Amino acid sequence: MLVVEDDTFIRKILRHSLEKDFTVTTLGNGIEAMTWLEEGHTADIMITDLQMPFLNGQELIQTIRSSSLFGHLPIIVVSNHDDSTMRITCLEIGADDYIVKPFNPLEVRAKIMAVMRRSEQRNSGASSLTTAVDDPVI
Repeated sequence: MLVVEDDTFIRKILRHSLEKDFTVTTLGNGIEAMTWLEEGHTADIMITDLQMPFLNGQELIQTIRSSSLFGHLPIIVVSNHDDSTMRITCLEIGADDYIVKPFNPLEVRAKIMAVMRRSEQRNSGASSLTTAVDDPVI
């Protein structure tokens, strides 16, 4: 799991509440996150803030979604922005879910599990569809 958040306190809360279930890597901005991914590290899911220096959360989502290597990575936004326009924008550019700060760490964990379940179902559904199409009919 990759947590991209410039607020040290929020990073610590997320790490502490999620590390018993996940291997958590925390980074402070989108540039660090892209560098980490490009160095060959992998994550099952990414949680990102929106307001960060250098490469903000929206730019990070767009960069990830346009990548052939990382485009499949599930993304959850955790942000102070509470307006529906921002939530809709983030979902439209590729976020899988959106959580408003302050948040309940148990809710964050539940949403992570739900997004990961959907992602696994999508991936297994795609592979079984490919298998069915590729199998010769005898």
